[in-house]
Amino acid sequence: MGPVFDMSTILYETFIIKHGYPYSGNYMFQPKCIQLGLMALIFFCMLISGSIAVSDMPDQSIGGTSQDYQTVSSGKSIDSNAFIDAGCFVDGYNLDCSNLGFDQRFGCIWISNASAALGNLSPTLSLVECLVRSEDYNFNSSEGIVREGCMMPMYRRFIAMQDGEFKQVRTKQEFQSVFAPVETKEEALSFAVALTSSFPKYDASTPEGYFPVASPIEPTYVEETDGGFEVRLLDYEVCGCGTHPYYAIDYSVTRDGNVTELSRQKVYDSNSIICMD
Repeated sequence: MGPVFDMSTILYETFIIKHGYPYSGNYMFQPKCIQLGLMALIFFCMLISGSIAVSDMPDQSIGGTSQDYQTVSSGKSIDSNAFIDAGCFVDGYNLDCSNLGFDQRFGCIWISNASAALGNLSPTLSLVECLVRSEDYNFNSSEGIVREGCMMPMYRRFIAMQDGEFKQVRTKQEFQSVFAPVETKEEALSFAVALTSSFPKYDASTPEGYFPVASPIEPTYVEETDGGFEVRLLDYEVCGCGTHPYYAIDYSVTRDGNVTELSRQKVYDSNSIICMD
């Protein structure tokens, strides 16, 4: 058995992989330089102008990318200043909104900035992620939008500033009622990221400590289809004991906001055996 990491490590690692370093685009996070111990995932300190997720890089030409696909970057950033203005404050790598009673009102044990990939949602709302703890181990639970965590189940929800008040977006159906229909490739990217555990990657670089196991490895793209859109994202196997590989996953995003997985392929793997519980 490899090294074992606890839930706080899992939360931190998941945040870094999907969001990148805490950033200062909306003065929510201050840049710091951290090395993730045995994972050898070294991320360099950056002061980023505008909110950028872990791989939310500008559009670029990638060798081997099909000409039929169009890479779509996150474009706009998520504006979360409304939460700071209302009384939340930065606390390490999360946002402390205890002054507003978000823990009692919404059950949040962790609040963080939403991925920059959600910046193209319509309507444009100030938005943050809210993780809630649950005793429900059902991956299709109505407790939240996406199951997070490992042995301790947690679920992702969102909190939005809408019509002058903070409202929780608890389920996929509630998310769709707020932000559907999906009318553009950029919105399709936002929906795919918001309603799954996956994240965009816009280049073919290999993650630190990993090696490619597929070729070619296409970056994130969005393709319009008859029924809506097809979106390519990346995902990371967080839980359990193993090498925690990365997968390229294709999703179907319908115009009414339903997101379903079409296929997945392992693209990066590691020689390190790590246990995450």
